[in-house]
Amino acid sequence: MGDPINADTMDENVHPPVLENENPLSGVFYSVTGFIEGYGWILLFGVIVLMFLKSKLSPAVNKYKRQLEETIESKKFDASKAQSRLEGMEAARRKMQEQLDAQAARHAEQMKKKEEEKRQQKIDDWEGHLEGKGYRSKYKVNEQAETTSKLNKEKKSTPLRQSDYNPLTGGSDTCAWRPGQRRGGGG
Repeated sequence: MGDPINADTMDENVHPPVLENENPLSGVFYSVTGFIEGYGWILLFGVIVLMFLKSKLSPAVNKYKRQLEETIESKKFDASKAQSRLEGMEAARRKMQEQLDAQAARHAEQMKKKEEEKRQQKIDDWEGHLEGKGYRSKYKVNEQAETTSKLNKEKKSTPLRQSDYNPLTGGSDTCAWRPGQRRGGGG
C-alpha cells in the first residue's frame, strides 16, 4: 500500500494548523486583569476599609497579646529568678544612689568654697573701707575699659544710613499706592 518514503514526503507537503503560543501564565494574567477591570473600584474600597479597620483594631490586638504573654509568664513564674532579679535591681539602685550622693557632696563642697571666698572678699573690702581705701569696684578696671572701647568702635563702624540711600527716589520697600479712607459720604 504505501511506501514509507512517500508517506514522509506527503506529511511535509501538508501544512500544520495555526500555531498558538501556549504560555501557562497568560490565562491567569488575563483572568486577573479582567477581574480587576470589572471589580477594581470595589477592590480599592475594600482595601481602604481593611486598612482602616486594621489601624483601629491593632491596639486592642496588641493589648490582648500582651495580656496573653503576661498570663503565660505568670504560669511559668519562678520564685528564685524573681528574687535574683529584684536583688539585681536593688543593687543597681544602691549604686546609682551612691553616685548621686557623691555628686551632691562634691557640689556642696564647691558651694561652700565659693561662699567662703565671697565672705573673705567682703571682709577684705570692709577692712579696706575702714582703712580709707574705699570699696572695691564690682567691675575690674580692664573690663570697664574694654566695654567702653567696644561701644565706641561699634558706634564708629555702623553708619546711620546706607550709602546709596536717596530720600527723593522713594527707594524703600513700601508700596507707593495706598487705599482711600473708609469714610461715608460727606453730609
